[in-house]
Amino acid sequence: MATSLEMTREIFIECNWSYDVSPEKHNGYSSIMSCLQKSAKEMDEAGKPNHTRVLELLSRVASMMLRPNSLNEPFKAYFQDFQAGRRSAQPEDFTAEELIFFETILNDVDELWLKARLADLLWLLRKPKNPEHAKIAIDSYISNPIDSETWHRDVRNGWERAARLCMQIRDTDRLDGIKNNLFSAFCAEHPRNKFMTLWVADLLDQLKIDRDFKEDIASSLFKIALELKNDGDFHSARSYFELAAKKYQQCSEEESWLDALIAIADCFELEGDSRSAGSNMAANSFYENAVQAYRRIPNKNRVNYDVESRVSVVRDKIKDSGRASLDEMVLVETPGVDVSEVAKSSMAHVAGKGSPEEALMYFIGLFTGPKYQELASSAKEIMQESMFSSLAGSSHMSSDGRVVAKTPPMNLKAGEDDPSNKAVLKRQVQQQFSFEVQLVVEGQILPALRQLLMEHRFTRELLVAACYQSPIVSKGREKLLGYALWLGFEYEFGAAIHLICPQVEHVVRTQLKASGFHTSTIDKDGIENENGLSTLMDSPEAIQVFGEDVTFEIKSVFTEVLGFNLRNETAHGLLDDNVSASLPAIYAWWMVLRLVLRSIVLGGIKGD
Repeated sequence: MATSLEMTREIFIECNWSYDVSPEKHNGYSSIMSCLQKSAKEMDEAGKPNHTRVLELLSRVASMMLRPNSLNEPFKAYFQDFQAGRRSAQPEDFTAEELIFFETILNDVDELWLKARLADLLWLLRKPKNPEHAKIAIDSYISNPIDSETWHRDVRNGWERAARLCMQIRDTDRLDGIKNNLFSAFCAEHPRNKFMTLWVADLLDQLKIDRDFKEDIASSLFKIALELKNDGDFHSARSYFELAAKKYQQCSEEESWLDALIAIADCFELEGDSRSAGSNMAANSFYENAVQAYRRIPNKNRVNYDVESRVSVVRDKIKDSGRASLDEMVLVETPGVDVSEVAKSSMAHVAGKGSPEEALMYFIGLFTGPKYQELASSAKEIMQESMFSSLAGSSHMSSDGRVVAKTPPMNLKAGEDDPSNKAVLKRQVQQQFSFEVQLVVEGQILPALRQLLMEHRFTRELLVAACYQSPIVSKGREKLLGYALWLGFEYEFGAAIHLICPQVEHVVRTQLKASGFHTSTIDKDGIENENGLSTLMDSPEAIQVFGEDVTFEIKSVFTEVLGFNLRNETAHGLLDDNVSASLPAIYAWWMVLRLVLRSIVLGGIKGD
């Protein structure tokens, strides 16, 4: 569009644009975009180029897809043709002049769908950030009523985006309103859609704003699931039972949680029974799923629920349906402590920085990492003051109830070099470090992260670029590690930790190799195998390369059984949704971010 064309508030008002699509044809922002495009065409035919430009610009605003769970990149292009190098609009396309125009017309926009989008873009892109833009976006998004007919026509996404904006600007009043409205919708009858109650409960769960209602939600979901199960709608029942089980677990109602897990397995078996008349092959698949569902019952509870007997019955059905499936194969075509003051200080530490790059450097400066000698000294003092706690041995269990390590009692007749006393000291040091991590994450990292996201956007490209500059990130791994680090700015710490763990192992291995140390062993048959991270970090060379403090930190976070052991927990698939997004996982993400960014300045890890 020619630059000589004008774009003013007066021209927008003269357009007299209104949304004229009937409710039954309303498809969210796609309908808004189409309406704007239609009006722009009419203005073009009327010979009004300025009016055409304004309406076409607004149609581009409406064209973007909303990803409500992303804080930094909530909008993406509606389509993208990589081969042709074409795509539709995304936030970076809008100029400063256009953003100023959006701000001038914001109060004149009557259509709340469009108003929400404009205010959201202004909150996202304008500097300095203006919380009023976020509030206008929130109020506009939640003006759309919660209804099963329109829920998936951008209404759900709008409510989620509104809630996340409330969290970002800490508007607790508006967030409480959203929470109460969603819970009212959960409690309401939705005769036109059997999944609406589940969808609303799922959103409340994703937003983690249902603390006051968790027990009610869990029991209601379970009740609906039973009704669906009794009606023979096993698929729908399982969906409700799954979320009910999750909520019961959050409420620490173990018996109800186990009842829900048993019900899920029962639904698979019953659906297998119902399918066997039509397809034994389909039935066989459901029976196999039933066995897997029964395996979710912890070992300690299996006797009470007669799980082994239930599994035995299902296995017989698997054999029978499997044999019967042979005759059907020809018919089947196959195409699965109070830290408030510390928090304030941390937020002030990162606030007001001129660029995301500068803010990141202040962010990683919140904490220099653990000092092993200080932790050991503190641990010794605690052991001397509370000696009785060390006189008995201890067992250490994983989150799923396995005993993963045992610490012997202190040997009072021996000195510090005694193996038992070393083990007791090691346990106490890990406890000290665990407490330190909790304070650092809750008092510094998370408050500072919220402040950063209030002021800046952190794109994936920025973190990938940092990895390209880091001397500790190997060539060909920049995008992968950069993506993992970016996920933390999306609060996706669970996904981040699963990517970070193997990359940390590679960083350690390459740094040791670069220093001239061997990282593999050769067996008696001449086969060379790379050592795992635990073995690498236990080697004396690790301290030479990384220093005592960083070596302790890496071991405690990733490989130490008495520590957080994230590498091994991740490698063996032992991290569930809660543990993978826990304080240790958040610290691990921030720690790797710190190591990567400081290596750019210091030229390596040991200088950290």
